[in-house]
Amino acid sequence: MNSDTISKLGEWLDDNVSNIEDKSVRLDAQRIYDVLDDLEVLRKPIKEYFDMTEDDYYQNESDHRLTLQHPDAKLSELHDRVLVNHIDGSLADHEVNFTYNHEDPFIDGDYKAKTDLDFINYSFIVIGAVYANTIVADVRNTISKDAILSIGLAAKAIADWQE
Repeated sequence: MNSDTISKLGEWLDDNVSNIEDKSVRLDAQRIYDVLDDLEVLRKPIKEYFDMTEDDYYQNESDHRLTLQHPDAKLSELHDRVLVNHIDGSLADHEVNFTYNHEDPFIDGDYKAKTDLDFINYSFIVIGAVYANTIVADVRNTISKDAILSIGLAAKAIADWQE
């Protein structure tokens, strides 16, 4: 994968947010899963996490940024998202520091697809900028596993919502 893959996906998302929102265009969640898998941050392909319990993920892979409150619930039911919202440090010196926010697309119990669309788009903007300007190991070694999982959960939630 190269930085163009992330950029093209980000541009496509940017161009299609309102169409995905009104369900006239389907989100190709597999494209997002492919990018996440190609980043090789998580130990398994992203789709294998959706049926995993919160407790299993917490015990075996989480970096403990996500708010996990229902140990027996499937990760695909999780409402919390960890947004990659900023990068600082020195790319030239390979000192990459991502910062994060929490997002919840289920405000008041109703799913807000736009929140997840914006979440995915913004995350890819930040990740893509770093990916394009440093070595891939800098991204793999510093980005939160929970943030990568969150992008996959957001894509799955949108795809499920569009069904």
